[in-house]
Amino acid sequence: MFQENRTRTAGILGMLGAGLFFIGLLIEYRYGLFPPGSGTLYVLNQIQFLVAMSCILAMLWGMRASRAAGDGRFGRIALTLFPIGWAMLILGGILSLISGNADNFLFPLGGLIILIFGLLAGIAVVIGKKWQGWTRYMPPLQGLYFLLVMMILPLILTGSPDPTLLTESLWMVTWFLMGLALYVNGETAVVVKAV
Repeated sequence: MFQENRTRTAGILGMLGAGLFFIGLLIEYRYGLFPPGSGTLYVLNQIQFLVAMSCILAMLWGMRASRAAGDGRFGRIALTLFPIGWAMLILGGILSLISGNADNFLFPLGGLIILIFGLLAGIAVVIGKKWQGWTRYMPPLQGLYFLLVMMILPLILTGSPDPTLLTESLWMVTWFLMGLALYVNGETAVVVKAV
């Protein structure tokens, strides 16, 4: 019962994180608060992103703890390295905020890790068959979205790797759906044990 409550809480945190990040994006784009920046509003916006990302990190650790990909080694490794990459992005954001320099090695390294292990974690969840129905396909949706829409499509369409408000907002939809999927699977585990 305790594990199921933790799983549902992690799912809620993931949905909350996606929502906070989306609100942060609206503020960032509205006021042009892109890194490197300065001023109180910029700092508050960056802190909001860090809080949102920490909530998503809690969701990713919740997925790992719930063994969303089953008990195989492949799934355990993918669901361990995926949140480590996300944690590197958070640490990079903290260092950037402290130093005022948005260029540090943690951003590309963390981004590469979440790109690779986000896709692998999604594949592991599908193969593991622990999650059922639509929920099983939310992790690979997030991984594919990050690869195709956040990385490849901007380069093809604009020649620039920079995302837009639309692409980043829809990315948060995929994170919200992952949080919802984790929450639903926590609920399902409780129902199954009660029967």
